[in-house]
Amino acid sequence: MIKMTRYTSFAVFLFSAIALVVPSGFSFGPLLLVAGALVLPWHRAKLDLQKQDYALIAVLVSYFLVFVLANLIHHAPGREYDAPLRFVLAIPALLLLLAFPPRAAAFWSGLAVGAISSGLFAAWQILTGISRAEGHTNPIQYGNISLVLGVLCLAGLTWAANQPRARLWSILLVIGAGLGILGSLFTGSRGSWISLPFCLFALYKCYGGNVGKRFVVAGTIVVVSIFAMLYALPSTGVKSRVDSAVAETQEYFKSGNSNTSSGARLEMWRMGLMIAPEHPWIGWGKAGYMQRDAELIRAGAVGSITSEHSHLHNEYLDALVKRGALGLAATLAIFLIPLVLFSRRVRHANPQARPYAIGGVLLCVSYILFGLTQAFLTHNNGVMILVFMLAVLWAMSRSFDRNVSAILA
Repeated sequence: MIKMTRYTSFAVFLFSAIALVVPSGFSFGPLLLVAGALVLPWHRAKLDLQKQDYALIAVLVSYFLVFVLANLIHHAPGREYDAPLRFVLAIPALLLLLAFPPRAAAFWSGLAVGAISSGLFAAWQILTGISRAEGHTNPIQYGNISLVLGVLCLAGLTWAANQPRARLWSILLVIGAGLGILGSLFTGSRGSWISLPFCLFALYKCYGGNVGKRFVVAGTIVVVSIFAMLYALPSTGVKSRVDSAVAETQEYFKSGNSNTSSGARLEMWRMGLMIAPEHPWIGWGKAGYMQRDAELIRAGAVGSITSEHSHLHNEYLDALVKRGALGLAATLAIFLIPLVLFSRRVRHANPQARPYAIGGVLLCVSYILFGLTQAFLTHNNGVMILVFMLAVLWAMSRSFDRNVSAILA
């Protein structure tokens, strides 16, 4: 029992700590968790699954099955099963974590280390002359994941306040929050910036009138101050990215220019809305979408810029076009059902479980907002951070109510 707890603690620490600073670093922790789940039959662990556990498992399986159905209908190649398979692989990891919950200190220290290292790595890349920090992925994915690590650190402040070394833990998590968000700002990924105020508002609502409220206020002041400072310094590129987004959007609606970052997105969204009604229920599939895009370009109906991307830079429109209404429903469910489950636990669960429930809310809110400007789940790191962080946060939240009736019963 103790050995398995140490094992899951190490895996959970590693998951966040090296997620962005090591190539494919986000995979090592989940790989350990999936491999560790193989021992469950021998340990005869009592999982005591409740209705909400089955609901979370069901939404993971449903997302995978919708993908499989769409891929079979559209005769997709085998590689198109890779990303959805990870939703199913998160289930044995979840079961392992429910049986052997990791230590809280391992989880929160992993988050802090991951957020701090992502901010420092992004700053180093900027100092070496790279215009937009990107780590070992691309600026959008790096910026979004760095922001997730940063805001999750804020969820741990009430946990930190009740620890023997409360001040040390609080300082560590606040630094993690600041540098995680700083790392996102250094990428110039404007989609992640949009989600930040919503995450802070969700954090405030989750904490309510609890003692942790003062930490939220302090964290908010730090975040706002960092953004204001970076916006005021031209060398950081934050102001130019904000100004260019406004100018490019205005230019697109005025002259139809799609040869800009914002213009390309708007043109892809217009094209997606054009072709979605042609196959409303099961979509075009990835290959069918790209073929239809090429036809529209040849006909002069859309700009050629749309051919440079294999997705629509919008999670919901991309799901609708490629997998139809069924795919859109599955995408909404993978965000909204966990959001509801975690939100209920914020209100009704054991107080010790609330930091993890709040983290789950912030994770879902982040992804919902990221999806407006990026098809985040078309990337392996986007999928891995979502499904395995859901598993970790849910299992740690549930570890405090072993003897408490299920809140959804």
